[in-house]
Amino acid sequence: MLTVSTASTVIKSKSTARPLKNQGEPFSWLKGMVTNKVDLWRVSDSLNVNPSTVQKILEGSQVSRSVTKKIHAAFEQGGALGDKRTRRKNISPNHSTVERLMEVYALYEKEKSLRGVGAKLGLSWERVRQLLKKGAAIGLFKYEPPKAPLLSKEKILKDYRKFLKMAKVAKSNHVSVNYLSKQITLLGISDEELEAVRTEGRKLQSIKQYDTLVRKRGVHPTTTELSRSKATRSLAFNIRRTWGSLEAFRKERNIVPGRPVQKTNVKEEAPVLAGV
Repeated sequence: MLTVSTASTVIKSKSTARPLKNQGEPFSWLKGMVTNKVDLWRVSDSLNVNPSTVQKILEGSQVSRSVTKKIHAAFEQGGALGDKRTRRKNISPNHSTVERLMEVYALYEKEKSLRGVGAKLGLSWERVRQLLKKGAAIGLFKYEPPKAPLLSKEKILKDYRKFLKMAKVAKSNHVSVNYLSKQITLLGISDEELEAVRTEGRKLQSIKQYDTLVRKRGVHPTTTELSRSKATRSLAFNIRRTWGSLEAFRKERNIVPGRPVQKTNVKEEAPVLAGV
């Protein structure tokens, strides 16, 4: 175990401002401690330097006076390499220390979800994926990214009709918007098909809202009544946008404004979308 006194014998004088020369010999004790990538990361954590710095020292490259001081300070704080007291303080959530990588992996094994881990650690799912890949690369654990599901054309169109937004379709299928976009291109789904599905989805949404309103009122509202509140004005706007006019909507559904209706007779009529 290396102590402060041992470190003092291998660290050059603090008085020089130039990079230290021939540091392969003073830091030769590192060679016996680093036998693999995991050791490299553990040593770098204990010495409060980056793994690339430790690698440079092992290769006999020069490091600056500030790096030497940092290594010296690490020994002074803890007294021995590997002691928990020598490990970095105030590590940020994004820092890729060995302990942090193991923490992320353990949580991933429990949650089985990148987003679930990210939510608990305050990280994006992409950052969680990067940390898992890094841990696997240095040999801490095995991580095989789950394969994204292959979505069918029918599934994409059906979900788009329901959610009307690609971001929601992607979230519902546990894929990224970018992956969904590539699937749409791969499956040859045209903009015209998407627009047709979007129109059908808007129709479904408007019909559902209108029927809910009629069930509460017990009578079909007039144009004037639809303009009285923010909610009904929004409904009227969506109907006009989708059908072209309130009259076209009423004609398609055999609606007479002001006519009472029985609640049991009001049904949500879902337009049939060919091929979905």
